Amino acid sequence: MSEPVWSNNSNSAPVHGNVVQAGRVERLIVQSRDGAELPVPRTLPRDPRHHGFRNRVVEPAELDRLRGLANDEQRPLTVVLPGMPGVGKTMTALRWAHQVQDEFSDGVLVADLGGASPTGPASPFDVLGAFLRDLGVTEVGALTTERERANLFHTLTAHRELLLVLDDAATSRQVEALLPPSPRSCVVVTTRYALDLLGQQGVEHVPVEPFHLDDALALMSEAVANPETPLDPAALRKLAEACGRLPLALRVAGARLRGRSSIESFVDRVVEGSGLLTHLHFDGERLVHGVSEVCYQELPPAEARAYRFLGLHPGPEFSVAAVAALLGTSEFDAEEMLAELRRVGLLGVSGDRYRIHPLLQRHAEDAGRDADTVADRAAALTRLVEHYHSFAMARDVVLSSRRRLSTRYDSVSAAHTGPEARRKALDGLDTERLNLLAAVRVAESLGLHDRVWQLCESLFTYQFDRDLFGDLLDAHLAGIRAAEALGDAAVLARMVSQYGSGLFAAHDDAEARVQFERARRIAVECGDALAEQSATEWTGFVHERAGAPESALECSERSRAIIRSRFAPEHRPRPLALYGLNAGRVLVSVGRYDEARPELLAAAEFFRTNGERGNLAKVELPLAELELRTGGADALPRLERVLAVFAELRMRSWQVTALELLAEALDGAGNAEKALLRRQEATDLALVLGRQRAAAGSDQDS
Repeated sequence: MSEPVWSNNSNSAPVHGNVVQAGRVERLIVQSRDGAELPVPRTLPRDPRHHGFRNRVVEPAELDRLRGLANDEQRPLTVVLPGMPGVGKTMTALRWAHQVQDEFSDGVLVADLGGASPTGPASPFDVLGAFLRDLGVTEVGALTTERERANLFHTLTAHRELLLVLDDAATSRQVEALLPPSPRSCVVVTTRYALDLLGQQGVEHVPVEPFHLDDALALMSEAVANPETPLDPAALRKLAEACGRLPLALRVAGARLRGRSSIESFVDRVVEGSGLLTHLHFDGERLVHGVSEVCYQELPPAEARAYRFLGLHPGPEFSVAAVAALLGTSEFDAEEMLAELRRVGLLGVSGDRYRIHPLLQRHAEDAGRDADTVADRAAALTRLVEHYHSFAMARDVVLSSRRRLSTRYDSVSAAHTGPEARRKALDGLDTERLNLLAAVRVAESLGLHDRVWQLCESLFTYQFDRDLFGDLLDAHLAGIRAAEALGDAAVLARMVSQYGSGLFAAHDDAEARVQFERARRIAVECGDALAEQSATEWTGFVHERAGAPESALECSERSRAIIRSRFAPEHRPRPLALYGLNAGRVLVSVGRYDEARPELLAAAEFFRTNGERGNLAKVELPLAELELRTGGADALPRLERVLAVFAELRMRSWQVTALELLAEALDGAGNAEKALLRRQEATDLALVLGRQRAAAGSDQDS
């Protein structure tokens, strides 16, 4: 088909006002009055700094840096500021735009793209029309398609130095249609959505996160701003954390505090209860609830259910596998739903894990109470507890080969194998640490007594070796309650003994000895040889630390007698190796080196053969001390090796002991400077552990 013949469509008559002449869009002519230049739009609203803008230093600095790079490379810049509802994306974008607007000689254009509007997002057609009017085009109505308007917009902005602020974008396409082609242009986009397609085109992303605590407290203090309301820093801190340091929530909370006689009593009421979102209202509007509800109401049914169930998760961060268990679905389906929740701004992502803001989690939990049955919610939490117990068991068998009471271990496979297995197991447990501790509490709240004590059993080695005193004590108090509820004496003896071990690790030796004696009595009454032997062994550790080596050795001998006479032959080798480790260490401390050496060497051989690097290092430590005391040449290199193992396995209490002994060895070798450094390391690490012990003791007292 031949091209149509176009008639001449020029205009040489005088022009009054701007004219859009559209014979066809490719030949649009724009004329300005008397040949004047197009206007320079400045459509920025009021500068946010006049109404409380604060804390945004990192994001504007990053925008400045990106702008400088784009200028140097003579290319246009588009930056997306993603963030959850209420985090301050718009204020951040507008504040930066006010700071740099004078650098854009051809003006600043601002548009609300309506991503969260109840009437739906703004169309590029309408936004382009508004931009063209701001740029001086008067007959915009003559352009009846988005393409016509986009072509003219691109023509007018092709060489202009423009700044665009596109607020509350809903989709990548919505933004792409509004990007000017000029290499001197800059576009800042705010959105609660994951505009991933934009990211594939080299667009920069600068996430806007909740405030740091200091800035959150400052914002609330300013919001209160009433001399009749005395500030209570502890209460403000508690409220700021409950609000997840979200700027919108902080402003509303601060306003709600104004004029109250007691901030502390108000904070306690709204934080401890389930009605925090209800109380975050101002002038009759539930602002924080409202922005959460808008996002929630957009979700399809399956994603809405997933969001509600995330309100049940005991922590704000979780894996895909945990969510799959919570929802009772496959990991593939769970990840698809999580991806959608992230896309609409209800979740964040960090590596291979997802996170939900505390206020969104409260909103999800509230929505779940209205929409889901009590039975469905309890079933979801039960599946979650099962997931975390399986997770813990699969890593516990990597860390230790000790005997367990739970028969579930009969079918457990190690989560990791090979030389990196222990490190990977510790990494996984460290990542899930808070969720695992919370799973104990959830199991107790559901009356799942079997799961409570079994979780404690699975977490014991990790918590003890990692010096997690508070975690161990909190969990095992629940474990003791569960064992008492079950009426199971063997389980109770195990829980009480492990609780005593936690007290010993926290240096509460007097109470630890009380618990070990209780565990021993229970074990004797029910005929549990393993529990009796363990409690006896741990009592020896208390004597050792108290400077009573003979009493410690007596406990070791009683422990060995129980192993030899009452343990099945196949269950004797490891406990006997532990006896050699512990008795050998005490024998070294009292100078009985000839007796200590064979015990320690036999223990070392067992742990080396069985791949127990932590216990092998524990044996190597007294062997190194023996070498040091007897003038052996191997003490220094042995101590260096042992220290490296303890550091790798994150066994900090043992690191302190190794550092102190290494410093002594270095002094003996004439290296006083290095010895001083090692002693300082030991002191610093001991101070950290001391603070943790003090915190654990305080928690127990409360």
